[in-house]
Amino acid sequence: MQSSQLTDWIECSFAFFGKERLFAQLYKSCGSLQGALEAASVKRPSAEVVERIISDCDRLGIEIITRADPAFPKAFFATKPPVLLYAKGDISTLAHKNTAGIIGARNASDNSLRICCDFSGQLAANGVVIVSGFAAGIDQCAHKACIDAHGRTVAVLGCGIGCDYPSGSLELQDQICQSGVVISEFPPLSKPIRPNFPRRNRLIAALSEKLLVVQASGASGCLNTVSHALEQGKEVFVIPPQDIRSPLYQGQCALIRDGARIAFEPSDLL
Repeated sequence: MQSSQLTDWIECSFAFFGKERLFAQLYKSCGSLQGALEAASVKRPSAEVVERIISDCDRLGIEIITRADPAFPKAFFATKPPVLLYAKGDISTLAHKNTAGIIGARNASDNSLRICCDFSGQLAANGVVIVSGFAAGIDQCAHKACIDAHGRTVAVLGCGIGCDYPSGSLELQDQICQSGVVISEFPPLSKPIRPNFPRRNRLIAALSEKLLVVQASGASGCLNTVSHALEQGKEVFVIPPQDIRSPLYQGQCALIRDGARIAFEPSDLL
């Protein structure tokens, strides 16, 4: 891709952040990125910001995948797809259709972590690509167990690639990139802010053929991912709650009441 065109794509990713449907409409009707920018009269990032992003991508080995790129996941068009995607690792992993999202609590119980490790490892050993959000707790447990099983995993970040969040996790990002891929719609090194994570969740759901909730309280953020999955017509599975009266598992209880399938063994997802 020519540098001028790449610059236009990055400008659009800033200008239409949160306005992705408007971007799609204007890009189609105007026939060009510059036309879309001019038609919307949106604020553009400075040349310095765009140059820094391109420089950071070159330095960190990050690829920029736009909506016009064949490698852009088609699954994202089931939701509000980002204008572009930053990716590091084996990008072909994004094309796999045999995928399972594994999500759950950051402060997960030891029992939930053991279950997560078992499910992720066995699914990976059976050729399933594991998708998760790289958060502490269940997410990172799923990524690590997949790697230990010599499988492929996709980490969808709520910050920029290369940002050390959660703290001390850069090594895990590198390990994932050896056989899988780390992706983000946020520029490299971007710090995490609270609104990033609900945005990230729609992409986790889109990449997951099936979704497994390992542990969730009634206020768990992973229930947002479940909502996206259901809107996209995905099948949702839930690990039986360890304690039906504990607040730590009320999200699982609610999902089961609402018709989610109970997963007793990894084979239930195969």
